[in-house]
Parts: sequence; C-alpha cells; structure tokens
Amino acid sequence: MRIKTNLNFTGRKHDDEPFSEKMIRINARYLFSIIGFGIGGLISVGILVLEDDKIDLTDFSYHSDLYHLSIPILCALLATFGGFFFGKKQDKNQAAIQKLFLNQQLLNLIFDNLPVLISYLNPELRYIYVNKTYENWYGISVEDIEGKLAKDIVDEETFNLIRKSATKQLNGETISFENERIFKGERHFVHTTLIPQLGLNNEVLGYFTVAADISELRNREIQIAEQNLELAGLIATKDKFFSIIAHDLINPFTSLLGFSELLFHDFETYDEKTRKTYIEAIFESAHNTFKLLENLLSWARSQQGKIEYNPSVVNLHSLIDDNLTLFNQLVHKKNILLESKLEEDMFLTTDRDLINTVIRNLVSNAIKFTPEGGKVTVSANLISNDHNDSMVEVSVMDTGFGMVASHVDKLFRIESNYSSTGTQGETGTGLGLILCKEFVEKCNGKLSVKSVLGKGSVFTFAIPIK
Repeated sequence: MRIKTNLNFTGRKHDDEPFSEKMIRINARYLFSIIGFGIGGLISVGILVLEDDKIDLTDFSYHSDLYHLSIPILCALLATFGGFFFGKKQDKNQAAIQKLFLNQQLLNLIFDNLPVLISYLNPELRYIYVNKTYENWYGISVEDIEGKLAKDIVDEETFNLIRKSATKQLNGETISFENERIFKGERHFVHTTLIPQLGLNNEVLGYFTVAADISELRNREIQIAEQNLELAGLIATKDKFFSIIAHDLINPFTSLLGFSELLFHDFETYDEKTRKTYIEAIFESAHNTFKLLENLLSWARSQQGKIEYNPSVVNLHSLIDDNLTLFNQLVHKKNILLESKLEEDMFLTTDRDLINTVIRNLVSNAIKFTPEGGKVTVSANLISNDHNDSMVEVSVMDTGFGMVASHVDKLFRIESNYSSTGTQGETGTGLGLILCKEFVEKCNGKLSVKSVLGKGSVFTFAIPIK
C-alpha cells in the first residue's frame, strides 16, 4: 500500500495553478472593485426603499440624492484597495510556494545524483522517501520502495541493525554502524548513519538515513594492512640477516682462528691426541660454518625470488639414503640410531635439490636435539589429499626433548627469531626450518610438526607424486 503525505518532499510532482485562481490573483483589485460597486449600489437602493418605500427614478434630485450615488463609488474604492492588498499578499504567497518548489527540486536533483543511499523512515521503519540511488543499488524503482517496510527491502542483518539502532535513538543521538550488504548479487561494505527527527515533546517522528558504500576504502585498508605485514616481514628478514652475520657467522670463525693459531704456534708441543682433538674442532667449525653459509645463501636466493621449481623424476629411497650417509660420523659420535624405514624404491616428480635440502635439514635438526642413546627414524608413505590427489608423505621422527605448543608456533616465523641449543651445546639460527617450509611449499607441498615435551618431535612434509 502506497503511503501518501501532504509534504511534497521530493519535488517530483507539482500541479499547475488552476486558471480561475490565477485570474483572481492577478485581477484581484478589479474584481474587488466591481464587487464593491455592486454591493454599494445594493446598499443605496436599500436606503431609497427604506426612505420612500418605493423606487421612483423620475423624482431623482441631483443635490438631495447625491449621497445615494457616492455609496457605491466609495464601496468600489474600498474594495479596490482591499483587492490590491489581497492580490499583493497572494503574489507573495505564490512566490514563496514557487521558491519552496524550486528548492525541493534542487534538493531532489542533488539527492538523486549523490552516490549514497538517502531515505526517510517513519517510526514504524517504513520508507517515506528514498533517492534514485536506491534504484541503482537494489534494482527496484523508487515507487516500489516508498511505502514499504525496511524489512521488505534490505536484508535481515541490515534490518536488525537499523531496528536496534532505532531503539537507541530515543534520546536523539545519531548512531552509525557498518556491515556487509548485497547489491545485485555483489557484497559491499556499507557505512550507515541514522539521524532521528524529534518532535516538540522529544518523541521520534522519523529517521533520516544515509548509507555510503565504503568497499573501496575497506579494500584499501586491507591492502595497507597486508603491505604493513609484508613490510614487517622484510624488516624481520633484514634483522635476522644481520643477526646471523653478527653472531652466528662470527662465532665459528672464532673457534677456527683460536684452534688454528694454537696449532700454528705450538704444534710440536702438543701430543698426537691433543692435535687430533684441535683438528677435529677446526673441522666441525668449518663444517658448521659451511652449512650455515649454504642455508644463508639459499635463504637469500629464496627472498629474492631466484629459486625456481625444476621438477624431475626422483628416487626418494636413494635420496634419503644419500642424506643419512652424510651423518654417519655424527650419529656414531652421539651414539644415536639413525635408520630409514623406506626399503623399496619410490619414484616421484619433484625438484631434487629442494627436497634434498629439506631432508638434510630435518635430519640434521633431529640429530641435534636427540640425546645420546636416542633414535632418529625417516619414513615415507603414499597418501591421498582432500582432492584425492596422490601424495608422498615423508616423516622425520626423533626421541629428543620435544617442545611445548607455544614454541612449535614460532618455528616457521622468522620474526620470532626462535632457536635453541642442542643436546651437546650445538647452536643454530632457526633458518633451516624456515627454509624447509619455503622449499616444501615451492614443491606444492605442506610441512607440519607434532611435538610432545619430553618425548620427541615428528616433522612431516607431503608433496605431490607428479
């Protein structure tokens, strides 16, 4: 049902002034003069009838009956002045009405071309006025919206927010809220402001609403937040880089220089066992430094986007065995059992160099945190992911110290700068695990970790077979 109002708020309809009213307004002084003259004549005739009880025009005396003629003339003059002032007043009223109409047309022109939703709702939350923007956003004509309840036009979430805001406006406060709305099948972020109209007794007469599409602004905010996050990552990367150079890369050289200096100056004074101990320390320092530099260079290339994915057919069984062989001396020294449960060849198509780096770092990390007499096991199985794609799942399990959940969350975040000491005082930068995650993702896989404090950890990565 269409609600009609005596307020021509929109200025969309304006009836022309009737011709009869226009003639009366323009010729008021003349019409009033004729009417006055007629009334005065009737008065004069009435006086004559009362005086002579008849009308005898032959007995008319110019001097004696002059006042009978003056009465109509006087009435006509008075009526002329009355008509003049009446017409002038009507002109002012008409000019004011015309000005109001033009102002309404101007407001309507402005409102209809603003890129915001503008409406007026009565206390029942029924639309009394909406601008043309409603047609563009909702695809419904203005005539079909005006008179309808808000719940019949907007979505349920928006209506509940409007109704909730309306109940808070009894004290006359302006309330704003933001939410998502669907316009023509697309989601938009909208900022809505409700302004109550109060009566003389502070009762709510209606609500003036303005709703603006802030999707572009919100998207920019999200983009800025993402850029800030990326910038924070770059700063953390830079800090990590300089931390490695300043601390982790210098410390091994201190050991190298110290033991080599001792051997250079006092080689003959040491017995064979001492010299062998110093040479072993130099070898371990050089080996650890080489591993650190290798990871550092790989990480630098990864940050610069220079590491490419070059797939080839890889025998996972031989790749794992080759890596385990590299740690024979180290596990013998720590009295650790290092074994592979993959006894048969398993072929997949992936980047050999990237996966080789991942396996080497995970095994090295497991040995580092496994105490004497412990065990490190590498296994591989065929699985299917959520899309029924064939995957290879490789796990490196140790019987080390394990970690609490809060430490697990920090392993792959470079900004956390998390690292810990091994069972024999081995130091690290935490860079190896970060590289493993990046390289596994480069191979379209995923790396995960499960750890129980006091029982050990299991690092698992899954990559597609093809």
